[in-house]
Amino acid sequence: MPSSRKPHPGARRNGNLRPIPFRQIEAIRPKAICALGATAVKALLNTKEGVTRMRGNWYKWRDIPVMVTYHPSYLLRAYNQAAKREAWEDLKAVLHYVYD
Repeated sequence: MPSSRKPHPGARRNGNLRPIPFRQIEAIRPKAICALGATAVKALLNTKEGVTRMRGNWYKWRDIPVMVTYHPSYLLRAYNQAAKREAWEDLKAVLHYVYD
C-alpha cells in the first residue's frame, strides 16, 4: 500500500537533474495545468504559500497557466463541503480556459 508521505525532492530525477514529470509536461505543452494540493503546487511554483491562499488564482509555470486547487483527499472529508464547491469552481475555470 502506498504511503501518503511527501516525496523526497530529489527522489525521481533523470541524468539531466530535472524531475521526470517536468520533462513530461514540457513535452506535452498543455494549455493549462491544474495543480492539486500542496505537493504539486510547491513543486511547480516553488512557493511556500498555502493552497488555501493560492487556490482560485492563475499562476505561470514556464509560460503555462497553472490553476491551484485542493487535493482530492482533502475534499473527501465530510466537513469540507465549502472546499468542494471552491474546487469545482477552480476546475470549471480550467475547463473554460482550455476550451474557450
